[in-house]
Amino acid sequence: MKNVAGNHYDKYNSKNPIEKKLMKGFFDSVTSLFDIVKKDGDPSFILEAGCGEGVFTSFVRKNFRSSRIEAFDLEDVVVEKAIEAYKDLKIDFYTGSIYDTGKEDDSIPFVVCSEVLEHLEDPVKALRELTRIGSVYIFASVPHEPIWRILNMCRFKYLKDFGNTPGHINHFSKKGFMNLIKKAGGCEVIAYKRSLPWQMVLLRVDHTIKR
Repeated sequence: MKNVAGNHYDKYNSKNPIEKKLMKGFFDSVTSLFDIVKKDGDPSFILEAGCGEGVFTSFVRKNFRSSRIEAFDLEDVVVEKAIEAYKDLKIDFYTGSIYDTGKEDDSIPFVVCSEVLEHLEDPVKALRELTRIGSVYIFASVPHEPIWRILNMCRFKYLKDFGNTPGHINHFSKKGFMNLIKKAGGCEVIAYKRSLPWQMVLLRVDHTIKR
C-alpha cells in the first residue's frame, strides 16, 4: 500500500462532537505524559519526527514554551503547510528522514513521534534511530488496534480495507506496541496510556538495554 503524506483525515479539526471528545481525551492523555517530562523543567531541545502539517507540533509548543523545537517530515508539501500555519511559534520545520536524522548520539533530551510508526515499512529501524539520538525521554503514540479499524467501520469508512486507514501498514495491539519497543531496545517504558482509539508511551532512554 502506498504511503499517504500528512493526515489522510483531519481528525484534529473535526466538527463531529464524538470525534471532538475523542481528540480531547487524546490530548489530555498526552498532557499527562508531558507533565512527567516537565517535572524536570522544559527540555532544552525537542525534536519531533514525522510532524505532518504541524498540528501536534503546535501542541508540543503550547506545553513547552521555553524549549527549542525542531520538527521534520519526509514530504516537502506537508512541511511547507506546517511552516505557513505555525510561522509565529518559533519552530524549525524541515524535510528529513526518521531513518537517518543526521543528529548526534545522545543529543536530544526529548524526542516526539506521534502517529508515525504505523506508516513505516521498518518501525524498528525508526525507533532505534530515535533512541540513538535521544538522551532522556521519547514520546510515541500509535492507533490501538483492532479498535481503530473497528471504529472506522462503525462510521462506514474504508470498508473495503476492513477499516484500515490509507497509509497504515502496521497495526499495533498493546502487545505489538510493547514488542516493537523491546525489539528496538535502548529504552524502557516508564508510562503507558490508552485513550480510545489511541495508545501512547513515555520512554526513558537507556542505552544499556540490549537491542
